[in-house]
Amino acid sequence: AIDARRGGMGSAQLSAYVTPDHQDGARLALDRLVERARELNPYRGRALRATNAGGLHLTVIDLPSTLTRDTVIIDDEVWREIDLGLTAVRDRHHLLNTHGLGARRGVLLCGPPGTGKSAVSAVIAAEVVGAFTVIYVEAKAGEHLLTAVVQEAQRLGGPVLLVLEDVDLWCQTRHSGYGGGLSELLAAMDIAAEARILTLASTNDAATLDEAAIRTGRFDSIVAIGYPTRLDAARILTALISELPGADTVDTHAVAAAVPEQTSGSDLREIVRRAVLSADETGQLSTEVLLVEVGSGRYRATIPNGMYL
Repeated sequence: AIDARRGGMGSAQLSAYVTPDHQDGARLALDRLVERARELNPYRGRALRATNAGGLHLTVIDLPSTLTRDTVIIDDEVWREIDLGLTAVRDRHHLLNTHGLGARRGVLLCGPPGTGKSAVSAVIAAEVVGAFTVIYVEAKAGEHLLTAVVQEAQRLGGPVLLVLEDVDLWCQTRHSGYGGGLSELLAAMDIAAEARILTLASTNDAATLDEAAIRTGRFDSIVAIGYPTRLDAARILTALISELPGADTVDTHAVAAAVPEQTSGSDLREIVRRAVLSADETGQLSTEVLLVEVGSGRYRATIPNGMYL
């Protein structure tokens, strides 16, 4: 007889009841069922979101298709470090594990808000999904169930990309007085060094993370994504306006030269959005319209000075 039931954490369990002389056959049958389940797992090769809903809950999600390495303008070193991790878990895992080096990798993206950390994760996720299973881990699931996520990732089989955005929201230094998320992260990152898992995490401030969390072997590479240079700002503007009316008349270098220092990619996007909304009825962009938006400073949300009674 076969009895299917759900465990205490909501995970499925399968038990086979046999007479003592058939125990070996039952184990073989269960092993075959597990292997077959892995092959047919409906989550394998999909993009998923991991949430904490009284236990680990996985939901299939759609990934944005508009972002590419051509439209997300950052330092090439960022792509090189991520590609190194992809190579480890996709192509060189057997070699690394055979020699006891471990295939599992972790990359931490750090930098100010709006500089493109989430966009980088979205580009990589869209590139590898299908060959990889992509799992976006929400903050509550990361804080309490990251070990369960890693264990589930191993059961899926094949290479897995784990995306932990704004990890500093739930995992801080032990000196902050709260270590729940930290202990969960440390435990999860130490599971199965041979696993085919690339963890791609992001934070606005790496200094808030505990040193134990960002050491080699957990996060093997810490990559800074800073504010774009003037040249990169012009490239970002070119990518943003490429299909808009009047784009061929815009001097993006002149606009980039007019923006203040420490202007993020998100700020540049809002400059273009405001220019589109304030353009005439034809919707034609121009260098002048963009420069007016830069000069207004309204593209950057700023809290007014003073107090309200």
